[in-house]
Amino acid sequence: MAAPTATEYVRRFSLAERLAHWAAASAFLVMTATGLILYLPAFASLAADRVLWKSLHVGAAIGFWAGLVAVVAASPRGLARTASELDRFDDDDRAWLAWAVRRRGPEPPAGRFNAGQKLNAAVIAGLAVVFTVSGVLILLQESDAAFRGATSAILVHDWATWLAVPLVAGHVYLATLNASTRHSLRGMTLGTVRRDWARRHHPKWEAECE
Repeated sequence: MAAPTATEYVRRFSLAERLAHWAAASAFLVMTATGLILYLPAFASLAADRVLWKSLHVGAAIGFWAGLVAVVAASPRGLARTASELDRFDDDDRAWLAWAVRRRGPEPPAGRFNAGQKLNAAVIAGLAVVFTVSGVLILLQESDAAFRGATSAILVHDWATWLAVPLVAGHVYLATLNASTRHSLRGMTLGTVRRDWARRHHPKWEAECE
């Protein structure tokens, strides 16, 4: 009987990609927690010191952009390649989206990111911009009467939150609880995933791995 072979792993995410992801994830969790404390009546007792929670909220937003700029500056080519992969849709991606809706037939082959991950990244990136612009307007409207009445920045900020929270919750579920996809968390923590998992979920990318 042949001796069992060690599980083969392939590199999925670079250190720069992981740092960018965790910087964004940490900032979002802090902003969500502090934002809900400030917003929901159930947390009124906690929100008594609004200056503290607002400072943490704004500080997390600044930390998000500062961290992102620092990581991009440290690895501009690597992250530019990642952005290019996320931005590119091909026929297989369109077929994957149709399959995800119908859930019939074999799953179309995906590259390093499937079409769902690409759409999620695009929406989250867009929401990050909406959060930032509306957040800056909220601060300006609070400090300068000239900015008041032009737009309901708080309403925009609130709607962006209620869009972002379920998206991120779904992302966390797939990465931690869903049996078929939770192995992906290893890629975002240690940088590698099992080759057999990559072949099953991202065959086009796995075929290119050495």
